[in-house]
Amino acid sequence: NETQRVPYKRNTDEPSPVNYDDLLKLAYRRRSVRWYLQKPVPRELIDKAVAVATLSPSACNRQPFEFHIFDDPDVVKRVASIPMGTKGFSHNFPVIVVVVGRLRAYFSERDRHVIYIDGSLASMSFMYALETLGLSSCPINWPDIEDRERVMAATLGLEPDERVVMLISVGYADPEGMIPYSQKKELDLLRRYH
Repeated sequence: NETQRVPYKRNTDEPSPVNYDDLLKLAYRRRSVRWYLQKPVPRELIDKAVAVATLSPSACNRQPFEFHIFDDPDVVKRVASIPMGTKGFSHNFPVIVVVVGRLRAYFSERDRHVIYIDGSLASMSFMYALETLGLSSCPINWPDIEDRERVMAATLGLEPDERVVMLISVGYADPEGMIPYSQKKELDLLRRYH
């Protein structure tokens, strides 16, 4: 539990405080929202969502990620223009988050991909938490393009071992904004028992 700081046994008699149906409803509710109301997002709410993200699993509990959060409109526009795939809607982001992985958390080159796994796990928890706080989000792809890496590194002041995992826009959803329909694959196409 949250108060224990030493190894402890899992209490299997205590049911989960969140049932499956509520979790499923949250997953259905969370959509990639691209259109936001132009109103400030309280930093306290973002901090609550980051606090949930810190509870995500990471290899050896190294937590090799950091959330760079921008809420100044001019800076948001500049940062949001760096990745591809945001043209036409990035101008309306109230907040942009850049999730950054730190390679220094791992000692072997073979683990260089782990920052992307750990950062993505934390990002999903972050987005679910935002949804419970009345905020919407949109994960933004970060392709491996060298010149964009350089621009983002310079903009954020990244260390040589720090890499962008992804970006996430955050805000209050505009009720008039459209959300693209996103057909999900059937379970049988995504699951295989062995």
